[in-house]
Amino acid sequence: MSIQAHIDSLSSKRSQIKEQITAEMNHPSPDFETITNLKKQNLVLKEEMQRYLTTLNKSASA
Repeated sequence: MSIQAHIDSLSSKRSQIKEQITAEMNHPSPDFETITNLKKQNLVLKEEMQRYLTTLNKSASA
């Protein structure tokens, strides 16, 4: 899998997690533990994307 394809995959996963967070927050009685866990997953994916983007940018400039 190319770096760009992996970044796209991570972006898609982040979008799904953001939708889950929004859905959970809109419940009459949201589960804040679930929201916290989803936000942590989102952050991990974001950081991984940033690492890949940095790698991709370094490759492009070399």
